[in-house]
Amino acid sequence: MIWVAAALALIAIFLLRKRAWAIGFAVAIAAIAGLIWFFTESDSRRQSSENAAVTVSAVGDPRICVDPALPVAVTFTNGADRAINRLSFDLIGMPQGKTAVVYRGFLRDDQLIAPGQTVTRCYALLFHGFSHPRPAIIDATKYDWNARITLLDFGQGPQS
Repeated sequence: MIWVAAALALIAIFLLRKRAWAIGFAVAIAAIAGLIWFFTESDSRRQSSENAAVTVSAVGDPRICVDPALPVAVTFTNGADRAINRLSFDLIGMPQGKTAVVYRGFLRDDQLIAPGQTVTRCYALLFHGFSHPRPAIIDATKYDWNARITLLDFGQGPQS
């Protein structure tokens, strides 16, 4: 982005070299563009590092999730410095030992996860998340589960 602004400024200087006001205007535009790029880039880097600090994993384990209506355990680890207010994630299921995706569900969670905290929550499977033909009996232990975070909303968390 900064190279584009510099190139535009050089072109403007070359084309308008006998008009001092135009050169000043081009330099001012380039400076403003550079400042905008600098602040948005640093914010983007901070957000990317926060997002990378949050991990998620999923498993179908009846010892963790004893309620058969909520058969998949999803574990979130918040390694960021701020609390997570809400998040959205994709839950993907593949038959064990295969690579074909037979289940895909988009789920949300709006319970607070404090910085440094690891929580495990149990989720129901969406019937329409299964590809055709849908299984008549769903046994979550017969699938390899993956989860991928799609949205994170950070906040301050509860005040003490």
